[in-house]
Formats: sequence, C-alpha cells, structure tokens
Amino acid sequence: MMKYGKTLKLIRDKRAYTLDHVANEIGISTDKLTQLENQSEAPDTETLTKLADLYEVPVHSIEHLSIDHNINGNKDEQRRKELKDDIALNLYINKKYPLKKLMADLKELKALKTKRESLKVT
Repeated sequence: MMKYGKTLKLIRDKRAYTLDHVANEIGISTDKLTQLENQSEAPDTETLTKLADLYEVPVHSIEHLSIDHNINGNKDEQRRKELKDDIALNLYINKKYPLKKLMADLKELKALKTKRESLKVT
C-alpha cells in the first residue's frame, strides 16, 4: 500500500492550508484527513485527485514525492547535513581537507541538492 501521508501534510503545510479548509474543500472530515496524513490509511483515487487539484500539484508528483518518502525516509536530508557539517568542520575548524575528498563531498552535496530541488512543491 502506497503511503501518501507525509507528502500530503508537507504540501498542505507549504500551502499554509488548515485541516478544516482542506477537509471542507474536498468534502471529507478533518478526522479522515488526519488519518490520511498520519498514514493510518491511503486515500482513494477520488480523494487523491481532489487533493491534487486543490493543491495544484499533479497526482504523479504526489506519487513521486511519496515514493521518495517511503523508500528514502529522511536519509538524503541526513546525509546533506552530515556533508555540510563535515565540510565546515574540516575547512574552518581543522583547517585541512584533502582536495579530492572536498571535491567528492561537494559533488555529492550538489547531487543531493539537485534531487531535493526537483522534488520541491511550490
């Protein structure tokens, strides 16, 4: 079963919509929306389509973001933080960083940023 909850909550938060507003707009109870966002259950096709329309986000984008959340969890964000901390520590505190290691870390950081940017909901 595909879990959309984290993605749906992320998009709702980005849109600054309240639970009441979204529930009223798509014709479900706030309890039902809370269950969807808490991943207690998956939305049916009709509800997912209504949410996508309200959020002005294509259904396939919601699915793509959900797949990333379900498979990857928050590992990319954790790795980005680790890389940034490592770079800062070695450049500014230890004052040494092998050039090859720095270039590899910056390349990985850029790839993670590019991936995150491609998943952003505006």
